[in-house]
This record gives sequence, structure tokens and C-alpha cells, in this order.
Amino acid sequence: MKKRLVVIGNGLAGIQFLERLLSLKPSSFEVTVIGKEPAYKRYLLSRVLQKEIPYEDVKLEDDGWYLKHGIRLFKNETVVTVDPLVRHVKTDRGRKIAYDLLVFATGSNPHLLPVKGAGKEGVMTFRTMEDCITLMNASNHYQKAAVIGAGILGLETAMGLVQRGIKTTVVHHQPNVMNRQLDRLASEMLQEDLERMGIHFSLSKRAKEIIGTSHVEGVHFSDGTSLTADLVLMSVGVKPNIELAKKSGLDVHRGILVDDFLQTSDPSIYAIGECAEHRDMTYGLTEPILEQAEHLARTLAGDPEPYTGSIMSTTLNIASVKVFSAGQVLETEETRTFQWIDPIRHIYKKIVTLHGRVIGAILYGDTSEATLLAKLVNSLAPVSEIPSNQLFPEQKIARNTLALVPKDGRSSKTAHS
Repeated sequence: MKKRLVVIGNGLAGIQFLERLLSLKPSSFEVTVIGKEPAYKRYLLSRVLQKEIPYEDVKLEDDGWYLKHGIRLFKNETVVTVDPLVRHVKTDRGRKIAYDLLVFATGSNPHLLPVKGAGKEGVMTFRTMEDCITLMNASNHYQKAAVIGAGILGLETAMGLVQRGIKTTVVHHQPNVMNRQLDRLASEMLQEDLERMGIHFSLSKRAKEIIGTSHVEGVHFSDGTSLTADLVLMSVGVKPNIELAKKSGLDVHRGILVDDFLQTSDPSIYAIGECAEHRDMTYGLTEPILEQAEHLARTLAGDPEPYTGSIMSTTLNIASVKVFSAGQVLETEETRTFQWIDPIRHIYKKIVTLHGRVIGAILYGDTSEATLLAKLVNSLAPVSEIPSNQLFPEQKIARNTLALVPKDGRSSKTAHS
């Protein structure tokens, strides 16, 4: 008999898992998917806002795909209770669905800063297709925007608002943009390029209050300064959607706790994607989600392979700005760093190593070697495998030669510009 498999969530994690599982075991499961939203590629929404791709390109699977594979799909429906004892879920429409295996792919919710005035009209987050449509029409209603948060999504959103004709300032509590993914030099290069493209920055600022009567009129900061804005968009991270799992008696912390086989504290229930916490880590990036989907599919198909975690790698989706970051990119007293910079062409390359192995990398301005570096970082490759002639090209005429010295004081590479 086919096992009854229920997937809560119709996003990237759940659909990628099902696509892989059905390719491995096409006739072994009776699948039901329950999702509040249609299936789409959330990570492409910022590119739609920037007018890089059409809105239609974000769609993941249409109804025909579910029919083709015999999947029951309950759209615009939300699971409100899970009963692990009798193994069934109940939706907000009163529907009860039995399962043998259950997968949480419930994603995450955008975080809102707990500041005074955060509930005013004109305060938004950018998470859903509905949010994207609202921001695509923002120029009809707003003139000045403050984007709080200079991470990847914050910068991509700010660029989209600029493209839509809105004067936009990015506010960040740190002195550097993308401070979790870039070092100071790469961050400064990125800020310079984005300023040239029309984005303004207000750094080392902490929002204290959203000012205005019923509608946003600006942001007041803890240092006493203020910024005028009629739209405030918070891009300050996400929170794993764990409330249903917690209510169902599953072990949770920041996310739904899972082991190396993505199994929760209940042996019949699994969790993947942004809602899952594995080895004290939660992931909000595409690659780790796809890796988890692959591992869970193999596990349920009878060919388990332990998931040991993912190396964080990121790219910035702004057309003319090329940024890649992977692994540990900041130096410590034990690391050695290989760097090369071309200030004329605005190109910067950096590899961080520890005990003779590659643990992190940054590419700015030229990301053609991103795939190669991602492999080196993911495999903790020995330094001998770095193709130095390709990554750090020597110039025939050396001008302004600079010996780059890592934290331990030893020169690791000579850069020419």
C-alpha cells in the first residue's frame, strides 16, 4: 500500500522535495500538499521589483503538475492542528487529513522591529507575492522610502524601489552594508556602486520610533536624528514559522529541531527549509533549502544519506553589481588570506584559509569563478587546489604593487593594479 504523505507548505522547500522524491519513487506515496500561497520562487521577487524579469517567471508549478503526479492540492488553506497520536492534520476549513508521514515546510515570517509606531500605515515587509505587487505600484502612493536593513534582501528591495522612481535610503545599525557576508573593503566597494545607482545610505543608525500620526512620516533614531519617509520597509531578517509545530508537541528552539535525517522529535514527522533547525543552525538561503530537500527525498526513498549542514554562500541579485560570498570571510588570528584587487575595474577577490584549507571567499565585480570557489569552500579544499593563475591574474606591467599581509603577519599574495 502507498504511504500517505502530507506536506504542510507549498513553497520552494516542499515542492523541490516532492519533485526529487517523485523522481526517485514515483509510485510509493499518496501525496497531499496544503498551502496558503501558490507555489512560486520567492527568491526571485526582488528581481521582479527591479524590472529584471517578468512577474510570471516566479511561478514554480502550475495545477497541471499536481494533477500529472496525482497530488492532492489544497490551495488557500492552512493547517491549524496536527495530532501526532492519531496522525492527522486539520485545516482552517475543517478538513481532516490522515498521514503516515508528515513534512513541515512552513518557511518563515518576516521580523518586525519592536519600535514605537511600527503598526502605522506605510510600514511594510517584503516577503510575499502580494507584497511584491504592492511595491510594484508604490510610486503611485509614496515618494520617499526608508529601507531598514542592509542585508541582501534590503539592498535588492532598495534597488527595486529606486527603479520604481522612489527616493530610497537604506538604514543600517552597522557601519558596513552586508556586514555578515562581506569584509569592510568589499562592503565599501558595494556601497560606492549602489550610491552611484541612486541608493542613499544612513549607516550606524538604530531606529527608535516610526514617526507620524496614522501614516508614516519618517524614522527617528536613537542618536536623536531623523529621516523623512512616507514608506518604511523593514528588512531585518525572518523568524522560522514554528507555532504549529510547537502547538503539536514537537521539540522547537529557534526552529523545529531536526536530526541529520531531517526528522523531528516525532519519528513520523520531518521538517525542511527555513522552519527547520539543524545542529543549532537555521537557513534562509536557497542552496541549503535545496540540499535539505534532496536529503529528505533520498531518506524517504530508502537511500538515506545524513545531512551534515550547509556552507552559507550568497549572491546579490542586482543586475550590474556582481557579488559572491561563501563561508567564513573575516580573518582571525589563525587564518591566512589571499587577496587581489583591481581598483580601476572595481574587482576584488579574497580567499580565507585555515590550517591550509579553504574556509571562505569573496568575489566582487567579477564572479565568474563563483562556482569554483563554492566547491573549494564546501569541500574545505587544501590551498594547493586554488588555481592562483586564474583567480589572481598577474599583470605584465606592475603598477602600484601592493603586498597584502594577513592577520598572522605573513605576506600571502602580491596584488597588482
